[in-house]
Amino acid sequence: MGGGLPYAIAAALAYPARQVVAIVGDGGLSMSVAELATCVRYRLPVKVIVLNNGSLAQIKWEQMLFLGNPEYGCELEPVNFSVVAHGFGVRAFRVEDPQDCRRALNDALAHDGPALVDAVVDTNEPMLPPKRRETYVKNLEAALSKGTPRRGDIQRALGEEPAATSLRE
Repeated sequence: MGGGLPYAIAAALAYPARQVVAIVGDGGLSMSVAELATCVRYRLPVKVIVLNNGSLAQIKWEQMLFLGNPEYGCELEPVNFSVVAHGFGVRAFRVEDPQDCRRALNDALAHDGPALVDAVVDTNEPMLPPKRRETYVKNLEAALSKGTPRRGDIQRALGEEPAATSLRE
């Protein structure tokens, strides 16, 4: 966890003629955010897309799907990574409305230096495998019944696509 940006820096140094894009979560980027300074210092045109959901989402869903436990200790303090990136000298964009996503991504990719897109996404969007696993379904039901925070929002999201299809037999 937290390796996405450092790996992207390594890729940009190893293959300077290639476009490098790191897609990272807000928790992971929080662990290596100072590496934005490395991108600026060495003029690395790394593009960073932050999935900002205010949660250690992979851990949250592992707790529920793999273990059948309610989410615990996964909520993060909200961070506006576009402001943080700007402070490092990185060209930054914040997307809160999906309608703005295309423009922000195009502008970031067109920039000749490092750029960051801080994409605010739904914290309750399920991270599910592409194929139904009966164990995961049972564990998720157990986790929700044991009191997972915001379980009503999670259950609503589970009824929408693509989650609804993933959970069907």
